[in-house]
Amino acid sequence: MSDLNGAWKVQIRFVRGAAEHSMQLEQSGDEIRGGYRSQYGARELRGSVSGGNVQLRVPVHYESVGTTYSFSGQLDGDVLRGKVDLGEYGTGTWEAQRVGSVSYTHLRAHETPEHL
Repeated sequence: MSDLNGAWKVQIRFVRGAAEHSMQLEQSGDEIRGGYRSQYGARELRGSVSGGNVQLRVPVHYESVGTTYSFSGQLDGDVLRGKVDLGEYGTGTWEAQRVGSVSYTHLRAHETPEHL
């Protein structure tokens, strides 16, 4: 079974540009929950894993505008990569590198660890 627990540094490539985000994942069986931080703030994420196939969803809001980032990808060691659907804002590709093992409970209680 895949192990997705830990802190991840996320690179997203859009049609026009790129962004660096972070996430903290906790896996229980095939269910994933965690925290996601972007330039728009911190949000809760949910997802699932089946073998090496990963699905993650996180609502992203800025002022009165919002969408859901829907990530699909594959786990290869300490790297996740795949496609992200940004709703009405198009699609992109993403890659995440595992950078640590801080718990999601710590993330929620104390915001994002400095190394994220």
